[in-house]
Amino acid sequence: MTTSPYQPQLELAKDAALKAGEIIRSYCSHGIGRSSKNVTVKSGVDLVTEADTRVEKMITGLIKDEFPNDLIIGEEDQADSPNGEQGDPFPKESCWCVDPIDGTTNFVHNYPFVAVSIGYMEGGIPRVGVVYNPFTDSMYEAAEGGGAFLNGKQITIDSDASSVKNCLLVNNIGHYRYEDFVEESAERVKKWLKAGLRGYRASGSAAQNLCHVASGQVSCYYEHGYGGPWDVCAGMVLVKEAGGVVWDARGVEIDLEMKFGKGSVCAGGRAVVTDVLKVAGKPTFEFSGGK
Repeated sequence: MTTSPYQPQLELAKDAALKAGEIIRSYCSHGIGRSSKNVTVKSGVDLVTEADTRVEKMITGLIKDEFPNDLIIGEEDQADSPNGEQGDPFPKESCWCVDPIDGTTNFVHNYPFVAVSIGYMEGGIPRVGVVYNPFTDSMYEAAEGGGAFLNGKQITIDSDASSVKNCLLVNNIGHYRYEDFVEESAERVKKWLKAGLRGYRASGSAAQNLCHVASGQVSCYYEHGYGGPWDVCAGMVLVKEAGGVVWDARGVEIDLEMKFGKGSVCAGGRAVVTDVLKVAGKPTFEFSGGK
């Protein structure tokens, strides 16, 4: 494993993720069921739990202790975050992007695609990514220039996939239920299937999807409408360090940029990403502050 100039941030993120995992598992041990998680509806079918806020407070505290001058942007209200509107660029200074539980709906239903996602950025670019699934004890880590690893073993993308026909695609739909969004999402899946897509999956966790792309377990990840930058910041580093590309799904060969609000992503090997986007066509549903 090559030592990265971002090794201190990487080690802190790993330590925080492991501690977060202990908290998350505590809500699901000894037969504790869904009712113990104190679930709140944020909007539509988007959920938040007591565990989300506890984990984010803990991670935020650890970061502040080690890097007191860094910004912290978290999914829940507990993080001291600069506010940004839909589409606003991220600050250029040292900044952490935290999703305490990516896959909260999965967590509520005891479905094990749940991950802690911690990313570190400089100059508005993700430099460090750590994603930890406490239920499978899978620690994904990457720092710029150092490669991507799963539990200490180097990982690479699925380099054999070159088109939808030999692609295992993972695609989250998200929590929107607007009629135009649902229709467009369903039509996109139909296009892939009609083009001969090898396999279709939906995990409910953007961070986990990006990890599975980085490790070659799936060929490509597509989502128009991921929840926010905390969903993808850490995973972007993993995919790139594993040899893949992370593009904005609204264009071709446009690197995904970290911005506030919902976004669109397509990640995997260059060839398969290009074909997945070509078949899908450009999404037309637009996100705004209230939608």
